[in-house]
Amino acid sequence: MAALNVFDANVRVGHSGIHGQLALEAGELLEEINHFGIEQVLVSHFTAEEYDAEEGNRALARDIEKSPDRFIPAWGALPDKAFLERLARRKPAAVRFSFGLKKHNLSYAPLYSGPLYEYLEEHSILAVIAREDIEWDGLAQLLQNFPRVSFLLLETGYRAERYLGPLLKSFPRFYFDSSTLLAHRQLESFVEQFGYERIVFGSRSPLYTPGAALAVLATARISDDAKRAIAGGTLRRLLRTASSET
Repeated sequence: MAALNVFDANVRVGHSGIHGQLALEAGELLEEINHFGIEQVLVSHFTAEEYDAEEGNRALARDIEKSPDRFIPAWGALPDKAFLERLARRKPAAVRFSFGLKKHNLSYAPLYSGPLYEYLEEHSILAVIAREDIEWDGLAQLLQNFPRVSFLLLETGYRAERYLGPLLKSFPRFYFDSSTLLAHRQLESFVEQFGYERIVFGSRSPLYTPGAALAVLATARISDDAKRAIAGGTLRRLLRTASSET
């Protein structure tokens, strides 16, 4: 794992009212990634997802101080003007959306969340969203309407190739994580069909062990260049682009 310089794009930290028995505080998360040889994590806070985005961002700001070089924040985001002004002061490289009735009761449709996408587009900020929070057609609409935003879709599911293929072909700033590409030799098959350039490593930690996703990547019959790009090279490039604009 050390040779791959792994950067996990799908990690959450902090207290969870829903997943309390599995959630990890910052020190525990640091121990976990050390155990698995993960170099960096793109991390969001459970509080920003389950309760209040601004309170979650404040908690995340405290937690990343535990290891600022290894915990890279994916801030909670809302389209309200005042919220965007506070978010801008954090100079974000990435944000993680929490759409849906069970989270912030926020629609991802441009009519309601357009100011948020426009802000991300202006500053080249990476937009991170889990598949459970957006429909495929809605995602395609966002990619079409905001072509300068890079979108990273998490947890696509292992039966998503019929959707991923057309999206990858049509939208050059669409990326997805590897956390659910766990079927036998599925990662190799996908790379053979579509290439590796827009696959980003993700584990779904702490709700799932990073071991499964790491084992799939480490044993995949793909080139070393492909492994390094998936493990962290592509994600680091995306975040450098955002940092240069903020």
